[in-house]
Amino acid sequence: MSDLKNPANSTPMQLTLRQLREVVSSPVFWMVLGAAILLASMAGPYHTLARFSFPERVVYWGSSLTLSAMLMTFLSVYAHRLAETRAFHWSLVATLAGIAGVLPIVATVYLAEGLATGFAPGWLTSYRSATLISHVALSAISVTLIVNALIVFRERGLAVASGGPMAEDELHALTPTVLQSRMPRHLGHEIISVRARDHYVEVTTPKGSSMVLMRLSDAIEDLESLNGLQVHRSWWISLSHVVQTRAGPNGPELVMDSNETVPVGRSFRKAFRAAAQRQLARNRTGSSE
Repeated sequence: MSDLKNPANSTPMQLTLRQLREVVSSPVFWMVLGAAILLASMAGPYHTLARFSFPERVVYWGSSLTLSAMLMTFLSVYAHRLAETRAFHWSLVATLAGIAGVLPIVATVYLAEGLATGFAPGWLTSYRSATLISHVALSAISVTLIVNALIVFRERGLAVASGGPMAEDELHALTPTVLQSRMPRHLGHEIISVRARDHYVEVTTPKGSSMVLMRLSDAIEDLESLNGLQVHRSWWISLSHVVQTRAGPNGPELVMDSNETVPVGRSFRKAFRAAAQRQLARNRTGSSE
């Protein structure tokens, strides 16, 4: 999945829709789907070989597989994004997503039956509903579990591969705080900044950013042990990641090594100056040793 760095102001649904657009615009997606439709049309599983002609099987499997693939891709990605944001275990969310897809897929099967038969009399009674639901449920849950397992293991591999010497904030975070434990694993625990976004906070790390459901005041209290402070009513920053202080149109601004520009609120300037002096002294002490 290419969208490992979440846009900071995006909700799980927005991220999912963006990623779904990327998937369906990929030629590989349509090549794989087309191959699956062709194979199913030729093999005629689930008694479709005896019931339909080849053109009817193409209509049946083309409509059912295309709609099902779109739906299950959406549910699989959305389950992954929810697990990231809400700190739920991925397998639980994937199972629930699979269950949510059962009835819509059953509906696509009936629709495909109607399209293949021209909605001839009896098209709604071609399947026993209980049998169809049981078959679809097993497939849907299996698909979401497999897809989410692949995503999780891939991201863990990326996190290990990109690992390096731990920064100061990571050393303090060997036991993650509540906020850090809710962040996606591939982003690590080193925090550059936290910004209030309605009922969420946008957490930026050297590896990307993510939205976490938490109030900024709770996040600031949670990060008390780290080398940072609140510099604006909407911002908390790590002093270790400030690369420049400059004059902005409304007062001092901080340039972070993530290329973010953070304003320093009037009521926070005195505390920031004192913290910056301590950080500067600490850096000088460290460089002289």
